[in-house]
Amino acid sequence: MHEVSIAEGIASAVENTVTAGTPVVSVRVAVGELAGVDIDALLFAWESVRKGTCMQKARLVVERPEGRAWCVQCSKEVALHRHGDPCPECGSFQLLATQGHELKVLDIEIPADAPQETNENGA
Repeated sequence: MHEVSIAEGIASAVENTVTAGTPVVSVRVAVGELAGVDIDALLFAWESVRKGTCMQKARLVVERPEGRAWCVQCSKEVALHRHGDPCPECGSFQLLATQGHELKVLDIEIPADAPQETNENGA
């Protein structure tokens, strides 16, 4: 189940971003429709990897960018919901995926009263 390692990667990115000890409210991620990630398994894994960290109570909010592909046969950009599906326009299997493989942290929500790091000028 590679979703555990994905959840660990998300947690690591968060820990490397927030100030030590700052509690995290939520983490928003984009997991593309074609990324091959089982969302339920990822959410289950998140429950385990966040324990004992600054993300102890953090929600994982998952956005699902749709899969898109360029059809070589009909020269159209089309929706692609699974690899191996034919072009919905012409039935060709000559599709080049252009979108839907995303796997990234979009943003991290911390409490409004959490201490913020300042730059060298104190700003």
